[in-house]
Amino acid sequence: MNSSTKPILVISVIVAAAAGLAVGFSINGFSEDNSSNVVTSQSTSDEIKKITIGVMPNEDPMVFELQSQMLEEYFTEKLGIETEVFFPTDATTTVESIVTGDTQIAFMSARPAEFAYERSDEKTLLFMAEVRPFKSAGGEKLDTFYWSEFWVKKDSGINKLEDAKGKNVAFSGPTSTSGYLFPMSKLVDRGLIKSGDGADTFFSNVLFSGGYQQSLNALIEGQVDIAAGGDHAKYRYLTPEELSQIKVIERQGPVPTHGITYRADLVSPEIITKFEKAILDMKSERPDLLEKALFGATDFTPVNHHAHLAALDSALASTQIPAI
Repeated sequence: MNSSTKPILVISVIVAAAAGLAVGFSINGFSEDNSSNVVTSQSTSDEIKKITIGVMPNEDPMVFELQSQMLEEYFTEKLGIETEVFFPTDATTTVESIVTGDTQIAFMSARPAEFAYERSDEKTLLFMAEVRPFKSAGGEKLDTFYWSEFWVKKDSGINKLEDAKGKNVAFSGPTSTSGYLFPMSKLVDRGLIKSGDGADTFFSNVLFSGGYQQSLNALIEGQVDIAAGGDHAKYRYLTPEELSQIKVIERQGPVPTHGITYRADLVSPEIITKFEKAILDMKSERPDLLEKALFGATDFTPVNHHAHLAALDSALASTQIPAI
């Protein structure tokens, strides 16, 4: 996953009841049991008054604000409750909002989702994941995860990670999941760096390039000896000639896609069921909303929080890198 922030959809619900979700899915062989997404909510006599939906775009918010009315109309009809769209500024703001209970449902990437889970005493659960198209050697594939890779030039003499000691490396950025966190976790797991140490304890120079494409360009142009990023990036950004010049020496993951979280102690099962159905129906009924308002997502599918984020949890724990 690249380091840029994806848009986030947040539903603010004034609600009462016990919450729980037990669903599962199987896509491209990657299945998850959602039966443990259960937290008991506090009982209250309040009734739902309004749902506030916040969408955090990955570009100029004004572009997405044009779609706010369409989203409001869609969710009002599907949920049977008045809705309003608002646009948070970043992942930190969105996490803080769901932790304090000001918002109860949020679209966010995997690392903020795990941070929200921790900050809310495990009451914020991820219950749907984005199904994304990824380029591969066999064409485009749809999945809820992908892999992180280390790349080198074929003529570099580097055949394994141990050979890269003292070399120059390119990472996407310190907040990138597949372009930094997972590669760092692999270095820790191999005993090449200590947990909590920086990449400069193994590599001579560390370049934070700004993205997969920049890291690959730096590798191709000889600015660095080794680079890391999502496995699909080499097929997306390199020409066939450039692709023939590199090889993969290590793979780590699986890296989870973005998802939708909810406050299980605040949102009723009825609301979550309606919301989930609204998202699933969107692909066939309003694909334009997925493309224009929800950051070009292809689809979403139900998942189990712990299964979807298991590899991420392990990488965060081994490296001691903050979730966000």
